[in-house]
Amino acid sequence: MFILSPNILNSVSVTAVLGLAPGLSAKFIIHCNIPQWGVDKCEEQLEKTVMNCLTLADEKKLKSIAFPSIASSRNCFPKQIAAQLILKAISNYFDNATSSSLKNIFFVLFDSESIGIYVQEMAKLDIK
Repeated sequence: MFILSPNILNSVSVTAVLGLAPGLSAKFIIHCNIPQWGVDKCEEQLEKTVMNCLTLADEKKLKSIAFPSIASSRNCFPKQIAAQLILKAISNYFDNATSSSLKNIFFVLFDSESIGIYVQEMAKLDIK
């Protein structure tokens, strides 16, 4: 399993970088830069970041990845918008992938509001 660690890189790129995760239950951690809400193209950058993380996980033939609700805390994205963008990026990734090693995607959420938002947004994806 991967744990995604936001805001580690000091650039404005949407690069995802793999590192070891000593002392954690995950074997690896993906470090990435998450855009700040309100900056130019922040929504597009967040989607690209998620896609890059999924691509990196596939390149390394990983079977699972865990995403916290990246961008909705320190980066001030509204929780609903962050969830919509993250889920849209994941859905688009698998719609366009010819194959994937990823079998499980986990969401690491710490409050009932975030859980409710993700459940609501995932239900909308099921309807489409």
